[in-house]
Formats: sequence, C-alpha cells, structure tokens
Amino acid sequence: MKKMPLQCARMASVAREYCALIDGARDADWIQRLAKLLPRLHVAVTALSAPASAGHMALVYDDEKRCEMFFCLSADLQTDRKLYAAYKAMSVGLYQWPQLCERMADNLADMYFDLRHGLDLLWDSPQRASENWQYSFYSHWGKHLLDAECWLRAVESGSEPALLPEWWWPDASRLAAHPA
Repeated sequence: MKKMPLQCARMASVAREYCALIDGARDADWIQRLAKLLPRLHVAVTALSAPASAGHMALVYDDEKRCEMFFCLSADLQTDRKLYAAYKAMSVGLYQWPQLCERMADNLADMYFDLRHGLDLLWDSPQRASENWQYSFYSHWGKHLLDAECWLRAVESGSEPALLPEWWWPDASRLAAHPA
C-alpha cells in the first residue's frame, strides 16, 4: 500500500467502521452506534483535501447485492424494538413505518456501496480512493448521509423525519470562477 495522507487514513477508518456495522449482526444497540458514526463520517469526508484531478468514474452497483442489502436493512429497521418504540411515540400514522424504514434502508445501502468502492481502491491508490469518496459524496451519497442523520435525529426527538429538498452540490471549480 502506498503512503496515505492523514485525512485519507481517517476517512478509511470511518468507512471501514461503517461497512463493518452494516455487514455485521445488528444487535440492540446498532442504531445508537450508527447515530454516533454518521457525524464522524460526515466530518471525515469533508476534511479530505481537494481532488487533484477532475476525471471520475461513476460507480455501477451490483443491483442484486444492493437489493439484498436494502431488503435486509429495511427488515432490520422495521423489527428494531427501540426504534419502533420511538416511532410509536411520534404523532404520525403507523402506516408510514414501513416507508420510513425503506427510506433509511435506501440511504444506508447506497452509502455502503460508495464507501466500499473507495475502500477497494485504497490499497492501490489512497489518492484515488480519497478523490472517489469526495466526488461520490458530493455527487451522490452526501444527500443519503444527511437524510440518514436527519432521520435518526427526528425519530429520536419524536418528530416525523422531513423529506430533504432536491439540491445540487456546488461545483467548486464553478464557484472559484465566479466569486460572490
């Protein structure tokens, strides 16, 4: 493995922890661990240095693996007793519980595959892994991360998770060319 910058090493560590949590058995405290891990993931990816190159390859999911993970996560979320007890205390109809769990499962699965892809690139090129994580964060899984963080906080506080509006991440090169 090539020498890895400190911020890339921190990102790799948090990405590994996230993937291990999603891959592992989901015990009674996995939601609490996830709630503590997501902000750390957010900090780690935004602390990465700016990409050196503009070219990025799009990630192509293995649809079968992604669907399998989505269904497992959705089922695990729906049957989590602590999470369901928090949901029951909310002032929304129970008919929404499966949809809310599916939304969170979609967030977690998409993040998993983007993070796993970066981990796969890490051995050959930490720089490429770092650039991939950063690019895929701003183009895809960043919204999933924010939605998952909001979802967990809303359920914890007893309110219905809001739908985040559609947005496009700012293009740093475009912002640099047109300063405010």
